[in-house]
Amino acid sequence: MAIITYIEALNQALKEEMRWDERVVIWGEDLISMNGVFGQTKDIYDEFGGDRIKDTPICEQAIAGMAMGAAYRGLRPIGVFMNAGFSLCAFDTVFLKLGCIAGSLGGGSSNTGVHGYRISMPVVLYGVVGGQRDDNDHGMSPEALYMHAPYLKIVMPSTPYDVKGLMKTAIRDEYPVIFSDHAWCFFMGHKDGEIVRSREAVSQEVPEKEYLIPFGKADVKRQGNDVTLVTYSFMVHVALAAAYNLAEEGISVEVVDLRTIVPLDVEAIIASAKKTGRLLIVHEAMKRGGSAGEILWRVHEEAPDLVRSLKSFKRLAAKNLPLNAHYGPRLVPSVDTITDTVKGMMNT
Repeated sequence: MAIITYIEALNQALKEEMRWDERVVIWGEDLISMNGVFGQTKDIYDEFGGDRIKDTPICEQAIAGMAMGAAYRGLRPIGVFMNAGFSLCAFDTVFLKLGCIAGSLGGGSSNTGVHGYRISMPVVLYGVVGGQRDDNDHGMSPEALYMHAPYLKIVMPSTPYDVKGLMKTAIRDEYPVIFSDHAWCFFMGHKDGEIVRSREAVSQEVPEKEYLIPFGKADVKRQGNDVTLVTYSFMVHVALAAAYNLAEEGISVEVVDLRTIVPLDVEAIIASAKKTGRLLIVHEAMKRGGSAGEILWRVHEEAPDLVRSLKSFKRLAAKNLPLNAHYGPRLVPSVDTITDTVKGMMNT
């Protein structure tokens, strides 16, 4: 086991998969010139050369279209938009093409990607969410938009161990995957009830031998008995910091990291909520139309008696305003707002 950072774990995953399968290619913005901006693609050009990794123009529609075409012809492309919000410039290709017809194109048996009447489309579309940077499109979290597409899987890790295992699984998947890292996971994490910026906070033991993490398998990051807190991406760290502080006051919070929101591990949420009797769903994206509503109703549909028996269930998310540097810090859930919400739930 080596102790490595989030960025280092992601970089390892990309290199290992490119060594494993020569069909894996990476195309996108600032991959060579800036190492993926945050260092995600560091040294990949030096090892694999310009045929396997390419800087593209800042044209997300072209990146998505190239990736779809390349997958159709037998490659396993990773298309990098830099920021997940930029994917909206390619919404037609991402949502309508990859998201709606990629799994049902059909085709003749001469195409090696055909599985019966379904054709594989192994595309990973990568972008960074969060960070509350200056422009609205840099920091937004568009995952709820893509949840509506029938063939898109959505991955949003929180730790070095998870990002490596999930990225390797994404690259090997036969269908399109939206893979979103949070900018703050690169630099910040939780420690003793606070969010801190340090190498230690973003580092974790990661196995040197190969491992994969299956999609649709949540991870309980902290055991608890009083409240189930379901979340993903950087909000996992915020939730763990809040849970640490609440434990000092005698309130036991179980933190469930979804890891993927499509597919969704409803069973893990139900199991935890049955134990605690209270359910809080937290995400950084805007509240209206956000993933929390879908998650809660999935729980209700599969365990209606549980939802009726809960002492309290709530969602906590950003206000319905742009998540930029001006508004963002005052809008998204924080250690304090999570703490206050949980205390309020304990009074019901």
